[in-house]
Amino acid sequence: MQFWCSFTNTAWDWQWRPFPGVWLFVLLVGWAAFRLNRAGGGEPRPIHPLTLVGVLLTWIALDWPVGALGAGYLASVHMAQFLLLGLLVPAALLGGLRPEAQVAVAQSATGTWIERLTRPVTALILFNVIVLLTHLPPIVDWLMPTQLGSMAIDLLWFAAGLIFWYPLLTTAPARPKFVPPLRMLYLVVGLMFSPVMFGLVGFMLYAEHPLYGLYELAPPFAGWTSKMDHELAAVMMSVTGALVAFIGLSTIFFKWSKTDA
Repeated sequence: MQFWCSFTNTAWDWQWRPFPGVWLFVLLVGWAAFRLNRAGGGEPRPIHPLTLVGVLLTWIALDWPVGALGAGYLASVHMAQFLLLGLLVPAALLGGLRPEAQVAVAQSATGTWIERLTRPVTALILFNVIVLLTHLPPIVDWLMPTQLGSMAIDLLWFAAGLIFWYPLLTTAPARPKFVPPLRMLYLVVGLMFSPVMFGLVGFMLYAEHPLYGLYELAPPFAGWTSKMDHELAAVMMSVTGALVAFIGLSTIFFKWSKTDA
């Protein structure tokens, strides 16, 4: 039994396998969300639906079969994991965080560090640096064959996503200078026209050989070539990043227009 999904160099057979480390992490995420939901005082409220979506997507991204396929078979599934853990899951979890809980987090012992790490410019830099490092072929090919390395990449994506979305989706600490036009620019630079994501997409689409040796040399997947797999991964990163940014831009713009009306 493996603790965490990782490269095994065995043919894929669709046989279910348990990953207790994944279950433990999902339970911890759910427990933390429940505790935060009770923070800040006031009457206890049901957990926000977005929080439940975030916990569910965390489980889908990490457990069998997505976690196992992404860990050592298909770069496109590995990309799906990044999009879930780095973009959708953090947005859902933070979107479900009550204002009282946000204030409690900001006033906690770690509040100062959270405020520093999630300043918009800092958050944008950290997010892009983590995305770049965790997608560099030497690092991916070095870390993914081990359970610890695979887990490290997954957790780095999760942390990067929380840092990226925190300035946009929370109101505490207050950021009066982070006005709607700057929030929209933040999304554009971070997702829609990110130089890091654009560069990775270009390499995966137009490189003469597949970018990642681990997925190129993985046991063959029926009817699917490594080149096709890498190209799909590139399209997924480009389209999903742009779509998430567009939704965010539209939401910010319409809220801004109602405020000024």
